[in-house]
Amino acid sequence: MGEVVGIARDTLLTALASSEDYHPRKFVAHLRSTEASKVGVEAEGEILTEVVFAPESKQDDVFDTLGVDALPRSASVVGTVASAPTDELEGEDYTRFANRGRIHIVTFPPYDEDSWRVYDSDGAERNLDVFDVEFEDDDEGWLNLDFGFIR
Repeated sequence: MGEVVGIARDTLLTALASSEDYHPRKFVAHLRSTEASKVGVEAEGEILTEVVFAPESKQDDVFDTLGVDALPRSASVVGTVASAPTDELEGEDYTRFANRGRIHIVTFPPYDEDSWRVYDSDGAERNLDVFDVEFEDDDEGWLNLDFGFIR
């Protein structure tokens, strides 16, 4: 496993749009990465390329919580993305940082490309580059909903 050095712009936009869609509730999902060279990025390390929506999330009026068994059993899952509808991190955010991977994105209103921060598993803020990545269309066998914010 290499260091996560960036995020695909489409992946970031998906996380931001999902966060906005859930507002004022808290959105939480997992993040999957791919080797940078496999997605055409000239960098050493991994790029966040996918938001993994957990099917066993528990939802109430305030926030969604990832169930322990909802974490996909894959080395490519490297962290989480969550919204902070109140513009502030909460205790559950720091618990998730420590227990759910090595990189965590937190989105904030108004959920635009300037409204997010990145943290490591210790809760320290860090930087992450955004890359324009061309994903292969491999929709065969998958439900293609063609969301406008993804393309």
